[in-house]
Amino acid sequence: MASFSNNVDGPSALSLSDTHDLWWQNWFEQCDDAQIVCQWDGFVLEANRKAGQLLGFTPEKTRHNPFLLFDLIAPAEVKKLTEFLRRGNGRQETMPGLMLKCTSQLQLVADLQITPLDKGCSLLTFRDASRRWRMETHLQRLMAAMDTTPDVIYLTDADGKLAFVNSVFQIVTGYNIEDALGKDADFLRAPEAKAQILAYKASLQMGKEWKGELLNRRGDGTQYPVEVTLSPIFNKRGERMGFAALERDLSGRNRLQEDLNLQRNYVLSIINSLDVAIYTLDRNYLLSHINDGWMKMPRQHGWLDVAEPPKAGQSFWDLVKDPEKKHELNELFDSVMETGRPQELQVPGPKGYHWAVKIAPWMHEGAVRGLLYAVSDQTKYHELQKQLYQAQKMETIGALAAGVAHDFNNLLQAIRGNTGLLLLDGILAPAELRRRLEQIDQAAVRAAEITQQLLTFSRAGEDTNRVADLNEVIREAGQLAQRSMRSKVELRLAPCAQPVAVRLDSTRAQQVLLNLYVNAQDAMPNGGKITIVNSLIRLSLEQAAKARCAPGALFACCSVTDTGTGIPQEVLPRIFDPFFTTKEKGKGTGLGLAIVQTVISQAKGFIEVESTPGKGTTFHLYLPVALEAVREGVKAEPLSKIGKNTGTILVVDDLDLVLDFTRTFLKTAGYEVLVAKSAEEALKILENQGDSIDLLFTDHNMAGMSGHQLIEESARLWPNLKFILATGYLDGPERQQIEMQAGIRILDKPFSMHEAAEMVVEMLGNGRK
Repeated sequence: MASFSNNVDGPSALSLSDTHDLWWQNWFEQCDDAQIVCQWDGFVLEANRKAGQLLGFTPEKTRHNPFLLFDLIAPAEVKKLTEFLRRGNGRQETMPGLMLKCTSQLQLVADLQITPLDKGCSLLTFRDASRRWRMETHLQRLMAAMDTTPDVIYLTDADGKLAFVNSVFQIVTGYNIEDALGKDADFLRAPEAKAQILAYKASLQMGKEWKGELLNRRGDGTQYPVEVTLSPIFNKRGERMGFAALERDLSGRNRLQEDLNLQRNYVLSIINSLDVAIYTLDRNYLLSHINDGWMKMPRQHGWLDVAEPPKAGQSFWDLVKDPEKKHELNELFDSVMETGRPQELQVPGPKGYHWAVKIAPWMHEGAVRGLLYAVSDQTKYHELQKQLYQAQKMETIGALAAGVAHDFNNLLQAIRGNTGLLLLDGILAPAELRRRLEQIDQAAVRAAEITQQLLTFSRAGEDTNRVADLNEVIREAGQLAQRSMRSKVELRLAPCAQPVAVRLDSTRAQQVLLNLYVNAQDAMPNGGKITIVNSLIRLSLEQAAKARCAPGALFACCSVTDTGTGIPQEVLPRIFDPFFTTKEKGKGTGLGLAIVQTVISQAKGFIEVESTPGKGTTFHLYLPVALEAVREGVKAEPLSKIGKNTGTILVVDDLDLVLDFTRTFLKTAGYEVLVAKSAEEALKILENQGDSIDLLFTDHNMAGMSGHQLIEESARLWPNLKFILATGYLDGPERQQIEMQAGIRILDKPFSMHEAAEMVVEMLGNGRK
């Protein structure tokens, strides 16, 4: 190896060796690459000018302060470089991408070329590779980004054939990358995308970018939508080299959009199906959404006046015409916006409407974004509430009537009983006196009938369908109706010439007729005539279809005719609808005719209506004729024709007037009578004389133990004892329960002496049992 010293011994001509050394030294110093000469152990012997600038070497430093090359190299590279230097196999070798520490404390990436010299030394040439390394690193990062994106990226050559694709290409398209390269990019498209293919090719030919949606076809033949951006690629001379494509699979987005649309339509269907008008407002009280509920409501509802279809973006205040209501609503809106607590209003409207208004916050992520203004029609609920109050009032009236009837019937019992005793004692009295006494008795009987009718009508009970004479039904209902009719209204009854047997609940039947009486009277404000006619008919073919029976079937027809204002033809189809009424507010609930239709339908009948405005209306109630005969009551014989009887009877009643009368007439009939004013007193008498008593004659409604309870206790202790229970009123279930018990008979107050004596005789006979 030549010497690297800079010393020259003298001015004499240089030898060939010296000339070679001088040439080497000049080349070494002037080389554009950083070069050093080092030993196999890494100590630097020589460094040229470029190495000094780049790595901080100087000739003096290398001569007097040996410098270790390994101090400039990353630790991971030292071992590898040491192997290169020791190897000394005479061949030039290269270490690419070696990391070096520069004088600027920055790292340098260099390709290191190692050229072996003699004496264990090597020439190291450092060529800066930082730019190439940065470009390669940038390219690697770019490739990594292209491979990690979910979008398909590919490049084509000038002929439109695929030259590069990212790794996602195979996953999304289903085509193998190796098979796809070199193919025209149009092979990805579905046949339906021909028009778009022509469009983007024309755009690329003009050097313009193209964006749009295309329909692609995967390797398995399935189609999928993509969002595409195609950009032309040019070289430095402006020549088109091909194009770059970015394709995004829209299948997931479209499915999500479809799901969102499905969910939105589902929610809208639910909201629109509600009988509620819902207005959604933003923070500025502008309409944002409106459901279809407003279309089902009248123009004015819930303080709103919706003359035209409301629109999104419209001010809510355009729908509120009343300044006072606008001010009140504005305060409520501000309160809900501030507190997030809903507010509710009950709002009356014109024509008897009642609206429920709810102002609720529209919440999003815990914040109030706006308001929901919901209006629902509460008219039917309001009417039902009124009916509930009315029903409760009727129930209260029924309870009061039962109590009053008990006392009233007891008083009537005393009147009838004592009148009967006077008639019995005064057989030889003047005719005028007897006539007056009989009138008193008839008045008491009539008063008892009225009391019974009021009790039956006002108190709720189970329907008891029985065979009744329709003639008797209209007579009893007519008697009730006449007491409340105006003086200018005339009621005329025209019963059928023969009994008309129908099976129905007589109480409900009377309610039907009373409802028709009330409607007829209301239709005649200036007076008129109401006519009730009963008849028997054979059904026509059309009528039989309504009754679902054979044509010609025998039916009873009860026709209620008035001479009132009549019903307009446009209203007739709705008259049986619940809550429909043409009467003024407070004068009708709209339930009367609905009840009429329900009762007649339950009796397997039907209704026909004839009406002429200005002349009057007729309701024809058709009911099937019952096959059973109407049971007629048995007339009691006069007490004077009943012979003297024997036996002992215990009479129990808490009213002295009734107690005295009952004791008197039973003694007159020949019986021995004991009396008690309470059930407790009666039990004491029975304990003392139980075996000698044949019959217990007791009032039902008494303070303390009732008459029925007294009978049950007495029957348990004295099984042979017989019982008569006198009562002013008994509900159907309780009455049936008592009548099923052996040895008990029920006697309705106020009873006549003939009726009571006959029942006693029937139970005891003419002598003691």
